[in-house]
Amino acid sequence: MKLTDNEIRDINRYLEEGKPLPEKYQFLLFEDKREVELVWNGKTNNF
Repeated sequence: MKLTDNEIRDINRYLEEGKPLPEKYQFLLFEDKREVELVWNGKTNNF
C-alpha cells in the first residue's frame, strides 16, 4: 500500500487533533476481513 503525501498529511492531522479517521482512511490503512451475507425472507441455504 502506498499513501500519497496528502493522505499521510491528512491522517496525521486527524491523529494530532484526536479525531476519528474517516472510513476512506480506515480502508486504506486496515485490511477488512469481515464476511458479508445477504439475508431476506424466503432465502434458503439450498444451492
